[in-house]
Amino acid sequence: MKFLRFDPGSCCFPSPLVSPLPETPAWPSPARWSTPPARYSSANHFRHFTRGRYALREAFRLAGIGRHGVLLAPAYHCVTMLDPALALAADIHLYPLQADLSPDQAALESLLASIQKPVKALLATHYFGIAQDFSHLKAWCIDHDIALIEDCSHVLLTERFRASGTGIHGHFVTASPYKFFACADGGLLYAADAQRLDPVATTPAPLIEELRGLKNAVERSRGRKLPSGSSPSIDERLEFLSARKLDLGKDPLIDRDGPSSLFSVAAATTSSLRSSRFVVDHSSIDDNIRRRRENYQRWLRTVAAVPNCHALFPMLPADCTPYMFPLHIDHPNPHFHWLKHLGVPIWRWDEMASSTCAISLDYRLHLLHLPCHQALTESQMDWMTAAFEKTLRHVAKGVQ
Repeated sequence: MKFLRFDPGSCCFPSPLVSPLPETPAWPSPARWSTPPARYSSANHFRHFTRGRYALREAFRLAGIGRHGVLLAPAYHCVTMLDPALALAADIHLYPLQADLSPDQAALESLLASIQKPVKALLATHYFGIAQDFSHLKAWCIDHDIALIEDCSHVLLTERFRASGTGIHGHFVTASPYKFFACADGGLLYAADAQRLDPVATTPAPLIEELRGLKNAVERSRGRKLPSGSSPSIDERLEFLSARKLDLGKDPLIDRDGPSSLFSVAAATTSSLRSSRFVVDHSSIDDNIRRRRENYQRWLRTVAAVPNCHALFPMLPADCTPYMFPLHIDHPNPHFHWLKHLGVPIWRWDEMASSTCAISLDYRLHLLHLPCHQALTESQMDWMTAAFEKTLRHVAKGVQ
């Protein structure tokens, strides 16, 4: 496959000053600490992995993805969504998405008609914690004898809790609990029919990895320090950045047959750490949901009056637990680069398989993923929102 891959090596971006993911566990009150919420499904419906990408690999394998079985995947994707299929030497065909990241059903039908090999599975994603209605997609997959694999890596889904409207459509469901909790790792494979998981066997992580996970959790819980009062202000930094020539890095088109360096064959069948599962099982779900929603709403209020950008999902559904806040910016050059140089924690999926989907091509460089997790402090939110407001208002020569 051909991939567009942004290479920031020459840009010399500093490390972010705020963690994109939670680093401090949110424990419930002592009275509830030893009584986790009831499971939404029994344990034999799940298998644990170190990351969701390895749960995806098992889902793809069980669905028949490989040299003789094709995967349909969304054109807007993280590279780790395709890595498992590439590790299985499968053909991947990308289907277009609409502006709200829902599948383009008409284009999907045309794509299916053009494929010669048997299509074994379709991957469908709930992006950023906003649940999509995949009921029609499920019916379409059943009609065409295609396994629907529901990607819940952006929604709050564990053995004990399931976000509303998610995890109910797929023949297989995958999730990434570590994105919602302050734990070292965590991936889940779920099937409503537990017998589908009988061929899946995982091995426990070795003791040294368990100890390393505990050490990392302690170190991360200390948090990161924001710039002190004596450091250059945001305005001073922006003046400095806008006065110098901007290094835009490289953005080549590359050929790749196998998975990226983010995929480890050695780790593909290893279970998540017991310490990670303990954190997930005993963290406060209520606080997690409440704080994430509050921070998402804070971002909405901030960007509502800011030029050169718009929120991808300006309305937060009542039963939604957001993973991150997706913001579309008009001018990645220079605003993305300035924000990175300020140390603002922003992600974007800038390594992506080449496709003809206009939405994915645009979102690849224009759609930023901003943290809204439960461990963010008031001062961190103040600093991040101020950095965004000042940066998006700051204009360089050639940017209108």
